[in-house]
Amino acid sequence: MRRISRERDTAQLWIIFFFVFSYFLIADKVRLSADLFPLHFIVTMINFIFTVYFFYFLARLFSRETSLMPFIFTLGYSLIPTLIWFFANLILFVILPPPRTWSLPGTLFSVIYIIFSISLLFWKLILVYLGIRFSSKLSALRIVYYLALYLCIFLPYSFFLYLMALFRIPFI
Repeated sequence: MRRISRERDTAQLWIIFFFVFSYFLIADKVRLSADLFPLHFIVTMINFIFTVYFFYFLARLFSRETSLMPFIFTLGYSLIPTLIWFFANLILFVILPPPRTWSLPGTLFSVIYIIFSISLLFWKLILVYLGIRFSSKLSALRIVYYLALYLCIFLPYSFFLYLMALFRIPFI
């Protein structure tokens, strides 16, 4: 993440965002939703931009040398575990559609799936923490405070998106 925070080649980010766009396009076709993929993609990009600026402005309060590009790159790369999780869910939706049973294979699948999901969540949290750390050069405690503040804002917003039937799980 330290090296990524110094990147300037935006083609890497375009590739990541291309995969995000591709996910929404494919998921829309597989799940037969009402062609909402442009809206889902736009809301995801708004979430990403909000997240980048949120942490950038907080870091800027304590350091005038803070630049926006490291936040864009590091938080862009932190979308990779999210992409893997969403694509895995899409593939499993096709291969092994719900509902699943309480049989031994169903229970074993659920346990493996939960372990996989938690592993990706931890990877995501580590990437976000390191991304903010190397982009802002703030202390660990300050970053934890900022993440808590972010969650205080983002969780009600995510619940609102859920109520509006846009996302059951936000693409962060």
